[in-house]
Amino acid sequence: MKYISYFFIAIASTLLVILLSLSSCSPNHKTTTSQPMVIKDQPQTNQQTADATVKIHNFKFEPANLAIGVGKTVQFINVDEEPHTATATDGTFNSKALDTNQTWNYTATKPGTYPYICSIHPFMKGTLTVTRGVGG
Repeated sequence: MKYISYFFIAIASTLLVILLSLSSCSPNHKTTTSQPMVIKDQPQTNQQTADATVKIHNFKFEPANLAIGVGKTVQFINVDEEPHTATATDGTFNSKALDTNQTWNYTATKPGTYPYICSIHPFMKGTLTVTRGVGG
């Protein structure tokens, strides 16, 4: 009778170890966050103050259409987990690949409409309209 209790303890211990190891290997194991990421001490490629911001989020430029005045600066910030660029289709501007939380600034020098894409993900599209006026 004494050995039967040892047997059940061994079986229970074995099942516990198996369940714990399987739960850590689950293919549905996901790391989730309930709060958005807070950006602190972000590396910047340009320390210039921006007049407008385009956030790169969920493989989109937000806002997709932005108007600013000549001499004004737009800051692109990538908050995605993947690298992205802001590349004018006519070559007017082209950021390097921006990693998560990196920024890049562009100062508009002449009026016009400048469609742009992410050169890594060309389905991502935006338009920067530069006006002669003081504002945007």
